[in-house]
Amino acid sequence: MKSREWNRREFIVKPILWAGAASVFARSDLLLAESRSEAGTSEILQRALGKTGVTLPVVSMGVMNADVPGLVRRAYEVGIRHFDTAAGYQNGRNEEMLGSVIKEMSIRDKVVISTKQAVRSHRESPDAKSLFIEGVEASLKRLQMDHVDVLYYHAVDSVEDARAEGPLEALRALKKDGKARFIGISTHKTVEVLNEVMPLNMFDVALVMLNYTMAHDAEMLAMIEKAAKCGIGIIAMKTQAGGTVRPDAKLPKELPAASQTALLKWALNHEFVTTAIPGFSTYEHLEQNFSVARSLAYTDEEKKFLADKAFAAEAEFCHQCGQCSADCPKQVDIPTLMRSHMYAVQYGNVDMARQLVRELAPGRGLDACGACDSCLASCRNTVQIGRKIAQLKVLQMV
Repeated sequence: MKSREWNRREFIVKPILWAGAASVFARSDLLLAESRSEAGTSEILQRALGKTGVTLPVVSMGVMNADVPGLVRRAYEVGIRHFDTAAGYQNGRNEEMLGSVIKEMSIRDKVVISTKQAVRSHRESPDAKSLFIEGVEASLKRLQMDHVDVLYYHAVDSVEDARAEGPLEALRALKKDGKARFIGISTHKTVEVLNEVMPLNMFDVALVMLNYTMAHDAEMLAMIEKAAKCGIGIIAMKTQAGGTVRPDAKLPKELPAASQTALLKWALNHEFVTTAIPGFSTYEHLEQNFSVARSLAYTDEEKKFLADKAFAAEAEFCHQCGQCSADCPKQVDIPTLMRSHMYAVQYGNVDMARQLVRELAPGRGLDACGACDSCLASCRNTVQIGRKIAQLKVLQMV
C-alpha cells in the first residue's frame, strides 16, 4: 500500500507542478508529455491482431487484479489501448470499474475491450447456450456497453471444453447480433485446444500462456505460431511467470525490475504475439511494463537476468500440462490448484483463488486432498506440488 500511495501522489503532484490541476486533468496530452520525455521520442510499437483489422500497442492491460480506477486512466494516458477483464474477476466488480472509467473518459471508440465468459460447470447442460448468453448480457450491463470488441470463451482447458456445442453456438449468435466484434478463446492447454479449434475457423483471437520458463516447449511455440499464420490474433498472458513476488520459492522475495521487463520483452520478441496483458496493479508496475513498448531490445541488466538459467527452475511456474494428475490416486485437478496458488500467493488475489477452487467438481479439489499425509504427485518440471497444496490448505481455499 505504501508503494501504491507513493505512486499515486507522484501521478498527481508532477502534473500540478507543470500547469495547475485544473488544466492538466482536462488534457491528457500533458500527462503523455512526461511519458514521452522520459522514454525518448521513439514510437510505440504496434502490431496487427490477426485478421481482425485491429492494430494494438504491444503492451496492454490485464485489469484482473486492479481495483483503482485511476490506474486505468493512467494506463490510457501513457498509451495503452487494450483492456482485458472477465465476468469472474472480483465477482463482476472489475468489469464495473473498467466500464465506469471508460464511460467517464468518453473513450469507448478509442479502446479495445475484451471480457470473458467461462462455463466449466454447465458446459454440457441443455441450457448452456442460453446461460452463456445471459452471462455475457450481464457483463455488458456491468461494463455499460452495448458490445465488447473481443469476447472470449474462457478457461477452455480440455478438448471436451473446446467441443461443447452450447458455448460455441452462443458465441456465433452473440457475434451475429453485434454484441461482440470478434470472438476469442482463452486456454491454459495451448497445444490441445488450439489444435482442436483451428479447423472450426470461427475464432479471431487466442489468449495463451507464454513466458520464459516455457522456452524449451517447442511444440507449444510451434502451435501458437501456426495459429498466428492462420490469421488468429495472439495475445499473451502470464508473461512474467507470476510477477515479482516470490514468498514461497528460492528466489528473492522481490525480484528486480529488470527481471520483469526482460520477461515481458522475451514474450514480445516472438513476432507472432500481437500484445501482452500483464496484470499490474500499481502505478510503478504500469510504468515499468509499458516502458518496453518503445523498444524490445534487451538492456545489459536484462540480458544478465535471462542468462541466469536458475530462474526458470526456481520460479516454479506451473505449465498446466496436467501430467502430474496421473500420479494422484484421487485424480485431483492439480493444474487448477497450482493456478489458484499463483493467484493467492503471488498475485495476492485470494478471492479469485477461492472462486477457482470452488468451481472444481466435488472430489477434484482440496476436499480430496484432506486425507493424504503427503502428496504423491510429481511435477515434470520444477513445481513443488505438495508444498503448494499444503499452503492452499492453510489459506483455507474452500
